[in-house]
Parts: sequence; C-alpha cells; structure tokens
Amino acid sequence: MIRTFSILTRLSAIPKKTQLPPRPLWLIKEEEINEEFIKGGRGPGGQKINKTNSKVQLTHIPTGKVVTCQYSRSQEKNRKRAREILALWLEEQQDPENCRTAVLAKRERMVKQNRTKKARRKHKKLEEDEEEVVEEVVEEFDPEAELDRLLEQARSLGWKEKSIR
Repeated sequence: MIRTFSILTRLSAIPKKTQLPPRPLWLIKEEEINEEFIKGGRGPGGQKINKTNSKVQLTHIPTGKVVTCQYSRSQEKNRKRAREILALWLEEQQDPENCRTAVLAKRERMVKQNRTKKARRKHKKLEEDEEEVVEEVVEEFDPEAELDRLLEQARSLGWKEKSIR
C-alpha cells in the first residue's frame, strides 16, 4: 500500500475567506514626522555603508515612536520601508483586531493548526493500520488447524502414527 503525505503548507494554500485590509501606507502626515539620515553601522553594504547616510530614522512626533531602517544601501528604499513600518505600527495602535498584521497572524495560526491536525490524522491512521495488520495476523493463526494440516501432510507422505503407551 502506497501512501503520500504532503507536509508543506503555505499561506497561499489556505482559502482566503476575507481579503487582507489594504496597506496603510500614507496615513501619516508629513508634519508629524521628523526624518533624519544617519551613517549606518550594521547591515548590507560592506564598507560603503559606513561612509554614506543611508540609514533612515523616523520619529513620529505625536506618539514619540522612533523607527530606524537600514534594509538596503539605497536611501530611498530605506525611507519607503521605514514609512511602511511606522504606518503599520500606527494602524495596529488604532485598530489592533482588524489591522493587517493581526489578519496575517491569524492566518499563520490557522496554517499551523491545520498542519498539526494533519499530522495527528496521519499518525492516527498509521497506528490504526498497524493494529489492523497485527489483529489480522493473530486471527488467522490457529495452532490446532495448523497441527492438523501438518499431520495430514505427513500422512500423505507415508508417515504412520504410533501410539505411545
């Protein structure tokens, strides 16, 4: 009997009953942000990263939240990414249950639960199959019938029974 089990489950494999909320990119007013460019110390870019002002530090003035980003060597990419991070954080503060990160976390939990359920089902099925095989072997073997069969076979070959007194 050949069985195949798939252990790979991706987020895209889960049916999307609800679409993700749109990305909250520009909920932030430019007047509420203090933007600074700093020389980077860590991250991709090698020695050049220490010589250029590619690290972005955004400060959201009303909340005091500081976001720094040095995702790449490009100042523009870092700027965009820092704004996305700040916008996601602000959205999470305004509506924690319906924000994009909460929906994604919920989907990931569902994927993990499905994976766990599938593993349990697989394990249970394998255990049941092993029990069935063991039961079949035990039920099929009858010692008296086997002894009678062997005696008949011996008699057909010319063996004669002798009584013991």
